[in-house]
Amino acid sequence: MVRLTNEHILVIGDRERRMQTSVASALPAASVTSVQSVFDALAELHAGVYSGVLVNVEPLESRPDAATRALREASGEARLVVYSDPAHEPLSRTLIDHGADDYVIAPAEPRDLQQLLTIPASREPVDLDAPVDAAPAVDLLQPLRELPMTDIVLGAMLEHPQQAIRHAVQAIHERVAPAIQFSLAAAGEPIPASTDERAVLTHELRNGDSRPAGTLVLELPRPIDEQAAQQTLGRIAQVLGKVGQIDERQARLQKLAITDDLTGVYNARYFKHFLTRILEKAKTRRFPVTLFLFDIDNFKKYNDTFGHGVGDEILKQTSSLMKRCSRDHDLVARISGDEFAVVFWEKEGPRQVFDGAQPSGRLPSTPLIIADRFRKLLGNKDFAEFSLLGPSGKGVLTISGGMAVYPYDAQTADDLIDAADKALMFGAKKGGKNSIYLVGGDEDAARGASD
Repeated sequence: MVRLTNEHILVIGDRERRMQTSVASALPAASVTSVQSVFDALAELHAGVYSGVLVNVEPLESRPDAATRALREASGEARLVVYSDPAHEPLSRTLIDHGADDYVIAPAEPRDLQQLLTIPASREPVDLDAPVDAAPAVDLLQPLRELPMTDIVLGAMLEHPQQAIRHAVQAIHERVAPAIQFSLAAAGEPIPASTDERAVLTHELRNGDSRPAGTLVLELPRPIDEQAAQQTLGRIAQVLGKVGQIDERQARLQKLAITDDLTGVYNARYFKHFLTRILEKAKTRRFPVTLFLFDIDNFKKYNDTFGHGVGDEILKQTSSLMKRCSRDHDLVARISGDEFAVVFWEKEGPRQVFDGAQPSGRLPSTPLIIADRFRKLLGNKDFAEFSLLGPSGKGVLTISGGMAVYPYDAQTADDLIDAADKALMFGAKKGGKNSIYLVGGDEDAARGASD
């Protein structure tokens, strides 16, 4: 003897409750849950099992194809039915091609809903003649279905920003192991094959911009309903994909917070933070840090002569050239109008550990070579980088700079900035501009004055 389970219907976007009324009339024994947005529906579908989903076409209008596909994937075996007023019938009809099982015009006739939403006799039968003391089959997917995904993803996002997906996967694995193995394989990483004893299911995970973020790997002991397991894995992947979107958004916001809008190099706030951190590292690993401050000579004249648009372009190309001259690990920042800073440090650590005594050649050679190469490129009449100035302006751009070195000239970030600034103002500027001065250097240490 077989009887059917009661229907459990999810209704989406039914603000006036007309569809809920129709469902109650058509299926009096059905359990009905109502949500207003597609995002709420996806969360609800992840948390519970439904036999039917009714979605209003109006909330789907902005991205109907993608929304319908997402609901189709999250609904599993449930019937997905779109409903709309007569004016939206053409759109409702097209959504069948994107995963909807059918559509109905609201207000719906009870007999139509009965036909569309009644669970067929072949689905989820319950055998009432089974022995009462028969042991229920073990549902290996139950731990996955009951995962508190909200707690898992929020915890990962708060504790590990920009690495939330990997830590969420680890948290899921810890909850379902050892019977179930859940992992994230990076691109190119080998994935185990299914065996007679274990099923291996995969689902490609993508970030918000559709870039691959790895492959989710689910390993379960057999026997297992692989179709149901794949659907469960897809629902988890959908939630983790949203985490990837949030991670990317946070990364973009962080980049905006630490970079200069005009030039794209780091801004003054991050420069100060980085200098403080790198000096702390230098104290532990005992390597020198060189700070180079420079500005463009007579920059106001360029703005007045060529206009602020050209002035902005000069600032952008100046910062771009400095980045090209520097090493990848050195930091280039714009700290005010036409003033820039470069932090040189030794990524591989010191070649020779200093003992605090001031050696004769205390300035590392690389920063001075880089800074002087940069200064000469700016003043090269054959250098085409600033051709936008025209014949009258080409080749007349110069800078003045000052350098100071930790630990010889200062011990803190503020003192190092002050020392380099004094070298710039009282050395390079007073020495005739187009030059780089070193704190405590002699006349031979000033580069460019005689070029």
